[in-house]
Amino acid sequence: MSDPFADFDHEIIGEDDPSLLTADTSYSYVERCAKCNGSGLWRSWGYSGRSGPCFACKGVGSFTRKTSPEQRAKARASSAARKDREAQDVAQQAAAWREANPAEASWLDRQVGRGNDFATSLSGALAKYGSLTEGQLAAVRKGVERDEAWAVQRTQQALERAVAAPEVSVAAIETAFASAMERGIKSPKLRLDAFKFKPAKASSANAGAIYVTEGETYLGKVTGGRFMRSRDCDGQTEARIVQVCEDPKSAAVAYGRRTGSCCVCARELTNHESIDLGIGPICAEKFGW
Repeated sequence: MSDPFADFDHEIIGEDDPSLLTADTSYSYVERCAKCNGSGLWRSWGYSGRSGPCFACKGVGSFTRKTSPEQRAKARASSAARKDREAQDVAQQAAAWREANPAEASWLDRQVGRGNDFATSLSGALAKYGSLTEGQLAAVRKGVERDEAWAVQRTQQALERAVAAPEVSVAAIETAFASAMERGIKSPKLRLDAFKFKPAKASSANAGAIYVTEGETYLGKVTGGRFMRSRDCDGQTEARIVQVCEDPKSAAVAYGRRTGSCCVCARELTNHESIDLGIGPICAEKFGW
């Protein structure tokens, strides 16, 4: 005799209420393959006419699974949420490590900015695991110590250069620049001899200094009453710059007579008086000469 409730049980467990199913149930869900749309065949695009079994479903046209699409979606969402929590935990651990090791963290950031591959790999490890191993931390601390030693050495060398730098007065040039800026010239310049003098911006690290260039070559700066030459400035050039600073008006005259141009705006001078002064009348008024 047949079971009158067989169909009723099947509907309850399966199709009408899939939420009752669990991952370990023997009930199977058959789903059409989305890659081949249930045909089981793969067909090439274009005119080649090539075809074959679908790579996704192996030519079956469907998949048989033990869990419902809803259950798998819920599992995927749960897995994604777990990964997000783990990522947040790692990020918090990395932030705590940085707070506990500020010098090491700063060294890593500087070296990564300089393109240091070793530091970049360590920074990646910190972001991935939330901390560094003892060996990695020891390597970073060696880098910190090395940089600190170099900083002390550079400071000492800078002090030695400052002591050896020639004393020079740029009072006349500073007065001319101040006069020009009071008259609305934002970036005043003076062409004296073969050099160009211009003040550093007030917002720069060298505020108050005067830069000296020749063409596109930076020769140094006058700061604290001394001329600090660059590596591109030899002793002979340094002596000429010091001489120009002592008597800028004579250097302006020399520039005007040599080039026929104004030492301020570099425009051509059209009368002998301006050529003899090395500066045009408008620029002379603005610079107080």
